Amino acid sequence: MKRFLSILYTLATVLIIVGALFILQAESYGVAILASGVGLNIVYRIFNLNTERISQLKFSELLKGLGILLMLVACILIFTDFDQKYNMMIFAVVLDVIINYKEISLKTK
Repeated sequence: MKRFLSILYTLATVLIIVGALFILQAESYGVAILASGVGLNIVYRIFNLNTERISQLKFSELLKGLGILLMLVACILIFTDFDQKYNMMIFAVVLDVIINYKEISLKTK
């Protein structure tokens, strides 16, 4: 399961980056790629959420839950006519990186 989750997270990250690049080039399918990457990231975060720590009201896990909800809202808003939809998506992705900074590792094994 851990291997599947690492592949899922890598795929989500690649889709987010590629989708953002396509949006910068004004390609119409960039939004769909970006939203699918964020959707996969939401699935990954849900699988890694520690429900026991949430029930104990641990601040770090509550922040992770809030980040998931914010990504979900940003994913929904990206398909609407909301003026700040791209800013909301950027904010959700950056907040996710900040909240889960311990998972990002540049060390090699």
